Amino acid sequence: MHASYNPDATAAPTLHGAAPWSGRDHTVACLGIVWHPDPSLVGMITPLAFGPDGAFALSRFQPLFRSAVGQNLRALEDRHISRQPLEIRRRGPRTFDIRPPESRMSVSVNGRVIEGPQTVSLDELGADILICLSDTVILSIFEASLPIQTEAAKHGLIGISQSVQVAWGLIRQAAPTALPVFVSGATGVGKELVASAIHALSGRATQKLHTINMATLSPALAHAELFGAAAGAYTGATRERSGLFALADGATLFMDEIGDTPKEVQPMLLRALECGEYRKLGDSRNQKADVRVISATDRPLDDPAFNQPLRRRLEGVVIKLAPLSERRVDIGLLLRHFLTRGEPNLNAFDPAALSAVKVMPLLLHSWPGNIRELIGVARQIRLGTPVTLATDLAAGAPSPRPAMAGAGAATGVPARATPPDTAERKRRDPATVDEAELLAALEGAGWNVKAAAELLNVSRTSLYRLMERSPTLRTAGDIPAEQLLDVMQRHPGDIEAWSQDLRIPKDSLKRHLRRVTGR
Repeated sequence: MHASYNPDATAAPTLHGAAPWSGRDHTVACLGIVWHPDPSLVGMITPLAFGPDGAFALSRFQPLFRSAVGQNLRALEDRHISRQPLEIRRRGPRTFDIRPPESRMSVSVNGRVIEGPQTVSLDELGADILICLSDTVILSIFEASLPIQTEAAKHGLIGISQSVQVAWGLIRQAAPTALPVFVSGATGVGKELVASAIHALSGRATQKLHTINMATLSPALAHAELFGAAAGAYTGATRERSGLFALADGATLFMDEIGDTPKEVQPMLLRALECGEYRKLGDSRNQKADVRVISATDRPLDDPAFNQPLRRRLEGVVIKLAPLSERRVDIGLLLRHFLTRGEPNLNAFDPAALSAVKVMPLLLHSWPGNIRELIGVARQIRLGTPVTLATDLAAGAPSPRPAMAGAGAATGVPARATPPDTAERKRRDPATVDEAELLAALEGAGWNVKAAAELLNVSRTSLYRLMERSPTLRTAGDIPAEQLLDVMQRHPGDIEAWSQDLRIPKDSLKRHLRRVTGR
């Protein structure tokens, strides 16, 4: 889709030349502003256009950065940035030499303070090289497709990284078609935003986007949930029931956690996708429905336990969303967005009040909870509570170098050079978690108890005790039946939406529903 960038090719024209910004899409090495005392500069970029001597000069007044959404050009223009240039030279594919200026300006690269030339690769942190100047401005060397497409942000897909641009290109290509789309990516990367964008750009946009979490389907009633049931098909079925395929006829059905689809339903789902036919539970007649299916999961579907013909049918178009650890250049834009957007009971926060010293540890974090975790951190910042990051214990996770001295203390975020040892993984004392922090963690984790416990660095048992003692939270049994029914009707089959709407953990809600319905 994009022409590859040849690092050994002749350097791009002069710094202010038009060539790097014009013509067909192409991928080049760029420099992006990740954080700046002036928040309006966050997200501005410039191509790394190397001069005749092979160097790219970076100082207070050069180069000029361009906004992805306009033509305005700005230099860094911060008094803490040296007038003497820092030099960047290409050493090889995805590898650069960085030489600090002969000045008092401190320079750190990927969290390490450097005093002389440093060779660093884009692969060290995933896809970025982070440069912090005077503990004030943070920049990223990254690869991007130019020109940057900005329409994705209107659909909540915020970022200038190559991965966001590639995903957006696939979304635009897939949306006008009737092809099924499969969205893969780790937990919390925003797979539901892709489904929403595809639906909004499709010919079905005037119809409703129906959503169901396949992990919440009971094997016994999954058939009825998806395809409906005839009267008398099962105990309690006193009248005919329409399933999601009937409701989504002419519209779009987003099937989240598709990897958890009950095994008994997978062949039925395959038939519905192949020929548009399905049969209600207890009925002898076939029904037809024109349903556009978008599916998503954070699990691989190549497991033999999953119906492989169904997998191939679902993968009409495959869109993979990168984790935050592979798109750190986007973290500043996302953080600015989550700090300033309107939310009930939360005041907006001026990003200018957040210094680079406090942001740098966030950029070095491995973000196992991805954007969902970042939203929780932004809420903690807005509430003024200590920032708590989930510890990433995944084997093989990237291990960023230490951040600048004092950075961890500035935010309550540990700055680590290696995976934490046993002492560092010691659980936090639950007594230190206040009410505001508890609520922020639950909100940030989407009311998932395990994820919220990781955000707070307490055990799940401790979190349940904190919730029981909370004067604000209620139990599932406290929910009026009318309110529960209203939420279920507004979000059919989507227990995660029920959980977030009712502010009740999903597991607690599932247990309550089993007791009430016997399902």
